[in-house]
Amino acid sequence: MLSSIKARIVIFYLSILLVTLSLMGIFLYFGLSRIVYASVDSSLLSRTKALATLIHEDHQETEFEFSDEIMWEYSSPKSKNFFQIRYFNGITLEKSASLGEGELLYDPKSRPATFQTVLLQGNPVRQINFPIHKDGEGNGRGIVIQCAETIRDKITLLHTFGLVLAVSVLFIMAISAAGGFFIAQKALKPIQDISGAIDRVSESNLSERIADKNIPAELKNIAASFNRTFGSLERAFTRQRQFVSDASHELKTPLTVIISHGEVTLRKDRDSQEYRTAIAAIMEAARMMSLIIEKLLALARFSSDKFTLRTEDICLNGIIDKSVQLLRPIAGKKGIIINIPAGKEYTVHGDREALLEMFVNILDNAIKYNVPDGRIDISVRKESAFIVTEIADTGIGIPEGDLEKVFDRFYRVDKSRSRRSGGAGLGLSICSEIVKMHGGNIGINSKLQEGTVVTVALSSPSILAGTTANPGARDKEA
Repeated sequence: MLSSIKARIVIFYLSILLVTLSLMGIFLYFGLSRIVYASVDSSLLSRTKALATLIHEDHQETEFEFSDEIMWEYSSPKSKNFFQIRYFNGITLEKSASLGEGELLYDPKSRPATFQTVLLQGNPVRQINFPIHKDGEGNGRGIVIQCAETIRDKITLLHTFGLVLAVSVLFIMAISAAGGFFIAQKALKPIQDISGAIDRVSESNLSERIADKNIPAELKNIAASFNRTFGSLERAFTRQRQFVSDASHELKTPLTVIISHGEVTLRKDRDSQEYRTAIAAIMEAARMMSLIIEKLLALARFSSDKFTLRTEDICLNGIIDKSVQLLRPIAGKKGIIINIPAGKEYTVHGDREALLEMFVNILDNAIKYNVPDGRIDISVRKESAFIVTEIADTGIGIPEGDLEKVFDRFYRVDKSRSRRSGGAGLGLSICSEIVKMHGGNIGINSKLQEGTVVTVALSSPSILAGTTANPGARDKEA
């Protein structure tokens, strides 16, 4: 029960309300008590002073001038008003007929005028002890006038008022409890809706979103966070399904080639040249499969959350030089000239092997889709906190409508890129992953029949020194 947020909210609300109402009830009860007793005390003091004016001292004797008009309210045994006059030593000089055999409570040690509530023959009364001194205060000589009034009706009134307060508090608590549960239910309904939306999310229903139209402002950020998470999951699953589909499609072609050549070759005996031709076709398909698998493994490695960059300060010019050396023989076969940057050297903070693979992939594309006797120009410069490398070729170019898709996995421009050229459509995807892991960015500009420019911006060592890959940020950007 207490584990429920709704119950905790209601209990806390009722506890505060109970304390507040109780304090208010106590304040009202004692306020009314003071008003009631103050009224009675004022009446008693007036009666006492009236009696005091009728008492005279003559020759050491005390005389009373009580008339029937004054004594009528004290004469009946059923009267609710009483008086008793005593010496300081307690000896009674006079008392009202209404007292009968009873006497008012008296303490000889009590000298100042005092009010007190006492019992008189089992009935609650309010009384005043009013001392009158002879020949000055402090000589122990004088009389005490005691006046009292029955206050049973006043006590009954206070008890009734207290009971009404208690019942009112209980009634308000009951109404508040019902209202509290209703309000808590309404307040927590958006959370229940969010929970329901989360429960409905599954691999086959990743398009589920939390409607934030009627959600309180305090929960809008939570709903937006869940929606962003659902969107990321949907995109991730979509990419995964697309990746599996594309990988299967890419691997299906070389497998079909291998199987078809094998089946045709085995149907009958053939001469050595036919066998050589069939084996060559099978080897070419196997190489294609090997390339695709190699790229897939590299992409999986760089996309893994567990992959960590082995970062260090690296001379970027050295990485570019080594990439050119690895690919210069291939470029030489097509007569392509590669111009590398000279002069100032630039340092970046990153993983040497990953950056080498990135530049090899970019240069490989620049060679593969360049024209015979073409040219590749490489330049490096510093812009703000980034080291920017541009690789420009004089190749066949890419249509403008395809530029946004060239970093997608297995994507190839239909008219200019084919399996015969050796491309698996994964090179630029791998480059994009590597750049993101280094906190940089990569872009591409191209014009048909004019060439392509790939721009890579990597953070300088002052920005990335001592950092490692951040898969979470990579997933967010992806």
